[in-house]
Amino acid sequence: MSFFGLDIAVSALRAHQFALNTTSHNIANACTEGYRRQIPVFAPGQAAQTASAGNFQTGTGVVIQTIRRSETGYIDSQIRQQNQWLGMWSTRSDALKQLESILAEPGEYGISAVLDSFWNSWEDLATSPESLPARIAVVEASTALSERIQRLYKDIRELQAQTDRTIADDVSEVNRLAHEIAMLNEQIRGNTNSQPNDLLDRRDYLIEQLSKLCRIEVHGLSSQGLDCIITVSGKVLVQGDNVTEMATADGSNGWSKVIWSNDSSDVGITGGSLAGRIFVRDVLAERYIADLNDIARTLVDHVNAIHQTGTDLTGAPAGNFFVPGSDASNIAVSPSLITNPSGVAASATGAVGDNAIALSISASRSEALVNGKTIDDAYVALVSTIGAQSREAINRSEVHNLTIEQLITQRDSIAGVSLDEEMANMVKFQQAYVAATRVFTVLNDMLDTLVNRMAT
Repeated sequence: MSFFGLDIAVSALRAHQFALNTTSHNIANACTEGYRRQIPVFAPGQAAQTASAGNFQTGTGVVIQTIRRSETGYIDSQIRQQNQWLGMWSTRSDALKQLESILAEPGEYGISAVLDSFWNSWEDLATSPESLPARIAVVEASTALSERIQRLYKDIRELQAQTDRTIADDVSEVNRLAHEIAMLNEQIRGNTNSQPNDLLDRRDYLIEQLSKLCRIEVHGLSSQGLDCIITVSGKVLVQGDNVTEMATADGSNGWSKVIWSNDSSDVGITGGSLAGRIFVRDVLAERYIADLNDIARTLVDHVNAIHQTGTDLTGAPAGNFFVPGSDASNIAVSPSLITNPSGVAASATGAVGDNAIALSISASRSEALVNGKTIDDAYVALVSTIGAQSREAINRSEVHNLTIEQLITQRDSIAGVSLDEEMANMVKFQQAYVAATRVFTVLNDMLDTLVNRMAT
């Protein structure tokens, strides 16, 4: 009789206690975002050669070979790819929703409503060409239209400025995540003799968050603790514990651009929320402002050209109705007409009852003046374009969000913690532990009989 059997029982106690600890760790992190289920891998102990009852090998118990981390590398890469599309389209969607609320169309506070009032006021003046109150109404309607166009212009510019500030915030977040990933690379590299599952989980989670901000390429992810390399547009962002930071600098268009801090070269963002914000700021907003400027300039130039050929209420030659040369940023009724509305022209000749100028301006409502469209239709087209692009962004973001949800469900089925499964494992390991203690007790009794009772 030897102590060999006791060693086997002790190995079982240790192994199943370790397995219970792993199960407890899984249960504790069931709600931890980014956590992957850990699985204790049992293996028989190294066999021993014996000749006590023949020349054969006998088992030496059990060991925990490793704590295996549930791997879902392909699904993770798909989620990262979808994240960069979701980040881009959801950012566009949010900005366009905000712009739609600014437009307030259809509604009494939208430009369409004040445009109607503007044209209608000229029609009313044509009906009463000698009326001063009708001229006051024209000035008031035109001032309201000018202020609303200016307000929309300023709101779009403010959307650009807000987006520009958010780009700087996103760049700071990219750098923060990159530094934390680099720190984890160093810690993982220092744990190559063990299995740093929790560190690997945290690194994968941070990389997933990073993929929402910009399009990244990830190389070298490994459960063996190798460093990972992350590149953006072909240039290294993270390699081992080294980080090449991004920064913002003044761009040629007056807004910030994203550059590499080490050489000031453009990063070339192509995905994620950063790409979405840059596109909203530099492409969409500029396009909308250009269209709004076309509408405002056309209105100013056309109305002024007609108004200058007429006479005011006193029969004197009329001047410009709007401030000449203005666009959506500064469109305004001529200050002289605001202080003296009698200067508004309704007549071409000054003759009593002549309403040619007022009729001509009101008739402009149906003239194709802006790229083959009327002023009203050009504005409706602008609103329709924003609405269509908003719906596209919403639909695209919903599609990518649904895809990500499906991928996450698939990943959770593989790597997520199932409390039912963990409870079953807990019972299994507990029973094995109790059984090992029973073996230990029986062997102890046998040794006690051998040592203490056989001597008598």
